[in-house]
Amino acid sequence: MAFLELVWDVFYEDCLILFPILFLTFFFIEYLEHRAGKRFLARVERAEATGPLWGALIGCVPQCGFSVSCAHLYNGGIVTAGTLVAVFLSTSDEALPVLLSHRNALPIIWKLLLFKVLLAIVVGYAVDLLWKREKQHQSFAKKNIEHECHIQESSMGELVRESLKRTVEVWLALFVISLVLTFLMDKLPKESIQKFLLNGFFQPFLAALFGFIPNCAVSVVLVELYLSDLISFGSVVAGLSSAAGLGILALLRGKRGIKTYAAILLVCYGAAALIGTLIQLFE
Repeated sequence: MAFLELVWDVFYEDCLILFPILFLTFFFIEYLEHRAGKRFLARVERAEATGPLWGALIGCVPQCGFSVSCAHLYNGGIVTAGTLVAVFLSTSDEALPVLLSHRNALPIIWKLLLFKVLLAIVVGYAVDLLWKREKQHQSFAKKNIEHECHIQESSMGELVRESLKRTVEVWLALFVISLVLTFLMDKLPKESIQKFLLNGFFQPFLAALFGFIPNCAVSVVLVELYLSDLISFGSVVAGLSSAAGLGILALLRGKRGIKTYAAILLVCYGAAALIGTLIQLFE
């Protein structure tokens, strides 16, 4: 297949229809975040013992703004480590809009959300159980810290512009990734690609490590690799569970200490790799 013909096929057959679908999806997400985001975060702040539950549910919204805001709340001593871990594990960044833009992906979305929410709730409560809330509060003076919330009210025009911006960014990433994957599938044996991606027991560990890269393109790549049958469902769950987007960068900007941050990220990585491996074993 000629290269220009391949580019046209990917653009016209695979990616053109995705643009309006992605725009409508992102507009709904932006509307939800900017019009209801503050109420969601206020609910998390008041949650106390039920923080990990609310964190897991709110983290499902495909928007890294919640993970960023929760990271600031944790650095400000407002929410517990368990709530933060729950939000990080349930966040999927741009994965859900990408899946929604593909036909027949609804069963995959429900399975993905189910596994991630259950993982986030269990691990979040386990963190708060092992690291008592009282000790967490003792290690940080809550009343002396100011926290900032990055969710603000926006006009309809701003919502449209932001939605369009995100649509273009993700669509371009999808187009490039689809083009590269199509080219590889056309030129290389599928077995060689799977071998390169460590198709086997250690694939979820690699995917979970890959998910730590703080960029929305990571979730897009993981979904496209899964939809192309290059990684297992367990691996995509592992990668998307560790993919907290810009929330990780926001977390590391705080002053809790490197040991605390290393422990939180290690818990997220271990939980993501473990659930991915278990799913893969029983697939």
